[in-house]
Amino acid sequence: MYMTEVKYRSNNKMENIKSTLIKSIGYNPLTEQLSVVLHNQPDIIWNYNGVSRKTLNEFNTSESKGRYFNKSIKGHFPMTKAVE
Repeated sequence: MYMTEVKYRSNNKMENIKSTLIKSIGYNPLTEQLSVVLHNQPDIIWNYNGVSRKTLNEFNTSESKGRYFNKSIKGHFPMTKAVE
């Protein structure tokens, strides 16, 4: 997978979730972009492109969001790193 660092934030509406790894997520179904903010990097939004609604639903219903993220999202989709 490749990563591009960009200087703008995601336009996805972010919502806090219950996870020890992940602080908040946002999803745009039109562009299939999942945005993720980690607790240990609160000033960075990781944008994962090409994430299907099926994958998002599996993530949302997983017992461990962090485990699912590390196993099935991180490293499996092209991403951009949004920083201020």
